[in-house]
Amino acid sequence: DKGWTWVSSNSHYSLKLGGYFQPRYETQLPESFDTQDYSTFKAKRARIGLKGALGERLSYAASFELASASAPLRDMYMDMRYREELSIRVGQTKVPYSKSFLASSTGRDFIDLGVLQERQRYDRDMGVWAMGSFAKTRVKYQAGISNGSGGNKSNDNVDMALSARVEGVVLGKYIAPGFGDYEGSSEPRLTLGAAVVHDLVRVPETISGIEVGNRDVDGNGVLDNVRAISSEFDAQFRYEGFIEGTYRHERWGTILKHEDNADLASAVRASDSGHRNYLGFSAQASYFILPHRLQAGARISHGRLPLLGIGGLSFDSVPPAQRLMQTDVFVQLWRESYRRVGMTYSFLNYNEIDAPDPANDKSHIIVVEAQLVL
Repeated sequence: DKGWTWVSSNSHYSLKLGGYFQPRYETQLPESFDTQDYSTFKAKRARIGLKGALGERLSYAASFELASASAPLRDMYMDMRYREELSIRVGQTKVPYSKSFLASSTGRDFIDLGVLQERQRYDRDMGVWAMGSFAKTRVKYQAGISNGSGGNKSNDNVDMALSARVEGVVLGKYIAPGFGDYEGSSEPRLTLGAAVVHDLVRVPETISGIEVGNRDVDGNGVLDNVRAISSEFDAQFRYEGFIEGTYRHERWGTILKHEDNADLASAVRASDSGHRNYLGFSAQASYFILPHRLQAGARISHGRLPLLGIGGLSFDSVPPAQRLMQTDVFVQLWRESYRRVGMTYSFLNYNEIDAPDPANDKSHIIVVEAQLVL
């Protein structure tokens, strides 16, 4: 059931093999619908993995991305459970930050995260975390330190990223990351979550396609860092709904004041003190029109778009404007607790805060994706 599994006779040792493949067609069109910006088939993800237990307290997991020529490592960690209130996780895994990203792509309502969610999130990282639950599992937490440089990468400075996330059950049973109410909740359920990450981000060679002219403004022989403090709040409730808010505070110091970084300064638009704030939210709702079979839903996101990628993420270009209002609708077919095929329509509307909106600031994206889960 849902993969190949071996379990020892005493149930202390286990091995489960599985994976999934997500081929898709994707196209983007301008507001007028009179042409196509791009049109392509591609494999969004093709992953294989294993997980299991080595005794009564030690569990493990590993996964690999096959859609990449280099087959990069995705997850690789071990969990040592001491008691319900405390387990220690060591290895590479998703940073405990945004619940939208913590949800597996196999079970999300929407095929993709929104543009705002992608630019605000953290990715996988190598580190160590403590985690556990209290009050009969109604309160869960995870906190620890990691490189802050992203998956499959060594720390690019001497500073570690500090992350913490806590969730609490308000109504009903705990709702794990994942947004489709496939089981069909018979009672109201509400789970609240909050997270914070503090990191010093080493200034990369390019930021959203802008070349950084001087990465050592103080001339001390050490590349500069940007202090990034990110926070997140989410509320997930059944009958199905999910709300997520994000806030990021960046401190650039004197980096943007150097004349060699004038292009970057004009794009970041920090305050005189070198500070920049980004606030955004995303809200979505979905419903199973046919229980366990046919699902539909909608999402709206709005917020300011950061240029600096955190947690090892990077972006190819500067957005057309500072802010984005994104609206998405979807419909998809499920089978055996997984979505099998779905279609998402997205309308992207970029807008400036105190200037005229740019040309070609509106576009449409259509994605049709199938999913095979092993």
